[in-house]
This record gives sequence, C-alpha cells and structure tokens, in this order.
Amino acid sequence: MATFTNQATLTYNDITTNSNIVTGEIIEVLSAAKTAVTDSYSVGDSVTYVISIVNTGAVPVNSVSITDDLGAYDFGTGTLTPLTYVDGSVRYFADGVLQAAPTVSAGETLVITGITVPANSNAVIVYETLTNEFAPPAVGSTITNTAVITGTGITTPITVEETITAADSADLTITK
Repeated sequence: MATFTNQATLTYNDITTNSNIVTGEIIEVLSAAKTAVTDSYSVGDSVTYVISIVNTGAVPVNSVSITDDLGAYDFGTGTLTPLTYVDGSVRYFADGVLQAAPTVSAGETLVITGITVPANSNAVIVYETLTNEFAPPAVGSTITNTAVITGTGITTPITVEETITAADSADLTITK
C-alpha cells in the first residue's frame, strides 16, 4: 500500500521549529458507484445496472467479487427478491477493453467473481435484470438494489446501491 510522511515547520520571530514526522498509509484505494440505465420500472421490464470500480493505487486489485442482493426486501416473515438476473448478460471491461466473462452465480443473490481492477484505472461491470412478480407495482414504490464489493486487499467491503421507482403510467396490453 502507498505510504506518506508529513512534517510541519513553524517560524515566528526568526525562530524555526519542526514538528515530529508522521507516517501514514493509504489503506483503501478502491471506490465504486452503481447506476441503473433507467430510473423507473414496470413489472416485467428489463433493468440494466452498471458498477464502476476505480483503483487509485499503483498495483492492480485482483480477486474482486461483487455480491448483488437483486433488490431483496423483507416481507412478513420472509424475503422477496424483485429482480431476476438475465443469464449470460454480464459484461466486464477493464481500462475500457472487454474482458473474458467473469464467473457468475445467480439465485436469490447474484455473485460475480474473478474481476481484476487495473492499477490507476477502472473496471466496469454491466448486467441485465428483469423485474418479476415481487417488484412492487404501486406508483411511488421503489426497488433498492445493493451490491457489496470484496476481494483480496480490500479491508472494508464497499457497498453501492441504486434505487429505481415504479413507473407512473398504465401498463396495458390489448388482445383482440
């Protein structure tokens, strides 16, 4: 990890004194953000999410994993999951270049493993979900989708989330 030193010098009336020297270490070099391509949904809609991970460190961060709760929320004594991962939809870019697909495990949660974030660069993970029968349809309802990023050298898991709102329009189908 990167280290730094700091020392202060105080001068007053031609008298100079130096403080002690302090050494610090930059522990976390990763930051992340999560965005939904659309800000509203109806039941059955496709929602694409983008997770961007930035590495400000001088070495790559390997073995990064993302665990996405697919919008899970408590309901009664159980948990409902309003988003369903679309199989095969994960795209992983490092430095803007498409990489081999990472390992994906989907069920009640979505787990994406095998990501490397290059030094002084970023990795972007894009994936698609579908809203299902557990997506609250009432106007003003929301789905808050949370992902936790962990991995080798990440001392504190990074949590990112995005909230989308139920569409304020009729969802009609006409059959003749």
